[in-house]
Amino acid sequence: MEKAPKKGRCCMEKLEYDQFSVTILPPATAYRPVDGRKYTLIMSTSDSSCHLAIGFKYETTLFNTKSEKVLTAEWKPRLGEYILTGKVYFESNQKDEALQAAFDQMQTELSKAIQMIVKADEILYSHVPWLLDAPIYIEVDSYDHKYKTIKYLGTPRQHLIKV
Repeated sequence: MEKAPKKGRCCMEKLEYDQFSVTILPPATAYRPVDGRKYTLIMSTSDSSCHLAIGFKYETTLFNTKSEKVLTAEWKPRLGEYILTGKVYFESNQKDEALQAAFDQMQTELSKAIQMIVKADEILYSHVPWLLDAPIYIEVDSYDHKYKTIKYLGTPRQHLIKV
């Protein structure tokens, strides 16, 4: 994976990794903030590209829900330590026999999405190393109650080792 800086708005950091681009929206930087650091990962289903925005707010202007899957996540302090918590929506509009297969595929994609977020923010961990062992919890939301769940997805350290 080759890093290639790409021009963008003034002071905005942007990197591209093949079909994956990362944008750090000011006033956020590669090193700060930790509290409230928000991630918006948009995965296009039409061309298999992904875009990650890192900042103080979710980048909702990029959403096109018909052709994209969206994962939002945020660093939050809880009981004296940090957790990375997020949310993804699982559409359950398929037939019953295909539903479980689609849910299993979404869980695989979710793990890859977390790997992308962790890898894209690798510089942050050199400045805030205790985040490497912070737990990651992602809420899966769905109209179908049997697919609503909160998934524990390990720690950033575990995802960096996988890469």
